[in-house]
Amino acid sequence: MTSDIDFVIPWVDGSDPEWQKQKALYCRDEDKLSGNAGLERYRDWGILRYWFRAVERYAPWVRMIHFVTCGQLPEWLNINHPKINFVRHEDYIPQEYLPTFSSHVIELNFFRIKDLSEKFVYFNDDMFLNAPVKTKDFFMNDLPCSCAGLNPGPIYMGSEAVWNVALNNILAIQNHFNFREQFKKNISKWLNLRYGAKVLLKTIHMLPYSLFSYYLGFHTSHSAASYLKSTFIEVWEKEPELLNRTCTHRFRDKSDVNQWLMEWWQVISGKFYPRSPKYSRRYHSFAPEKLAELEDEIKHTRHKAICINDDSKVKNFDEVSGIIRKIYSEVFPEKSEFEK
Repeated sequence: MTSDIDFVIPWVDGSDPEWQKQKALYCRDEDKLSGNAGLERYRDWGILRYWFRAVERYAPWVRMIHFVTCGQLPEWLNINHPKINFVRHEDYIPQEYLPTFSSHVIELNFFRIKDLSEKFVYFNDDMFLNAPVKTKDFFMNDLPCSCAGLNPGPIYMGSEAVWNVALNNILAIQNHFNFREQFKKNISKWLNLRYGAKVLLKTIHMLPYSLFSYYLGFHTSHSAASYLKSTFIEVWEKEPELLNRTCTHRFRDKSDVNQWLMEWWQVISGKFYPRSPKYSRRYHSFAPEKLAELEDEIKHTRHKAICINDDSKVKNFDEVSGIIRKIYSEVFPEKSEFEK
């Protein structure tokens, strides 16, 4: 049975010579120095077809898959399938923001995609379904599922660029919501047993600072996120200058906000349903023992979703990506209906 929930997945083939030429025309020295134009942001692991095979096996109920690219198209993808909407950047991103090489611009304009459902799930192309899922894993009572937790500021997020973006998101939310008031309205959503001891204890520890001082940061799961299209519309109405400024940047910039702003906006406004963060697991270390864990994860479906996260620390990329492709080819040997 088909639901009223869409999936959105953007993709880029960073090895495309024509795309590389265009990127070079717009890439400034400061973009190179910041790391925001680095290879790891654009390289393809060669496992996209298995994303579609996993959707077919684990979420056959999806209404529509919006496949978003700058115009690039995998030769094997069947864009004539009734559940695939092939979306070029120019089809939904305002012309003044194009061309763009920033995921922030691509994300913040999702609500403009023609025929996008009010309820949708956003996947990076490194985020995979890993076990059978139901609509209630993403939406309950028409509310997006999420985890309300506090973190000791965005400092834990690592790189300076990510730190700044997280902080910019928090400052924007602080302009519109009083944490103490929102916490009191939704206390059962903040202190919810579904989150587990680790998230709850961290939230309780940070509560005195947030209730009587300032926002410190929100829990963020590096996994597919559930959204209401109306949230994007609301945030654009409330913060047009901030979002417009982000969208004028061709590459990621430390003054940006990103799609976490929309996720955290839903959380702080209470427009969400509590979900355990353990539904997903992130893999970002690919030492031999971690690859063995990943293989076990994919073959025995320990979590409902996983993230195979690329970063600059993955030095033996060709070897690692080859191993992961082999694992997936064994688990999903047959073509999906989304392939030619």
